[in-house]
Amino acid sequence: MNKIFLAIILIIAMGKKTLAQQMIPHQKGFEISYSVFPQSPEKQNYALGAGIISYTKNGNYLFGLTEYSRKYYEYTDYDIPIDTFLFNGGYSLHLWGDLMRNLNINFGIGGLAGYEQINKGNEMIYDGSNINATGNFIYGAGGKLSLESYLTEHLVFLVNGQLRYLPNSQLGQFYALYGFGMRFNF
Repeated sequence: MNKIFLAIILIIAMGKKTLAQQMIPHQKGFEISYSVFPQSPEKQNYALGAGIISYTKNGNYLFGLTEYSRKYYEYTDYDIPIDTFLFNGGYSLHLWGDLMRNLNINFGIGGLAGYEQINKGNEMIYDGSNINATGNFIYGAGGKLSLESYLTEHLVFLVNGQLRYLPNSQLGQFYALYGFGMRFNF
């Protein structure tokens, strides 16, 4: 269902023409996003993000995003929640865009730093088992490939895929996310 919804939005966005000036150096934008982990178990695993971007030359931009994510780790018949609070800062390169720059493909790379909390900070699981580490600071790097389409002169629809490397995370060293979002440029 989500794939059909995203395909319809993308088709509508590609057919719309915007004639405003876009991606001007020093132009700012506010972005919100929703992402999911591929091959999630039955429980909803998600990531919510918000942040600021600032365009530089040729459609490239700097970004600073904060993110909250929740993923469940399956343990026998109990799901252990892992909450992550991350800051993602980096640079995104404009790879391709149509002549009017209504549809663009960008590749971003950045650093990640944050905090990870396991089982809401509780060491004890319902069956009496103890968790060795209930929280720790995490750091790493991430890459993002995004398709960005201008819906209006200020509103941008985003579809992206991300790959992250967090060496000391309980989620694993490498994990992926894919999602969508909206950006308002001002």
